Amino acid sequence: MGLNLDFPPTYKISKKALERVKKEILADTKGTLMILKAVSHPTRLRILRALRVKELCVCIFVELMGQRYSRLSYHLKFLREAKLVDYRKEENFLIYRLTKLGKSVLKSLEA
Repeated sequence: MGLNLDFPPTYKISKKALERVKKEILADTKGTLMILKAVSHPTRLRILRALRVKELCVCIFVELMGQRYSRLSYHLKFLREAKLVDYRKEENFLIYRLTKLGKSVLKSLEA
């Protein structure tokens, strides 16, 4: 990593630290941004908090949140794509649950 930077000569930083900083700045942020976007919507955050209590079917969210099934499905898909929730099929129902990542993110947010 050729680092030819122009900063004041009185500012001291090791080459190793500078290389690590550059690596962090250039790192892919897609996954982190997806998680932040997922938890930034009130409906999705409420879904995560509810799933902390118990695995739930979309029908529970429809009743308690007063939103259409299609709208909740959109939010649940978003949370699945962010790997914060997962589901299993039980007869005619999709039962949603927090993933390990979802539990960790929620715990961090509320710490």
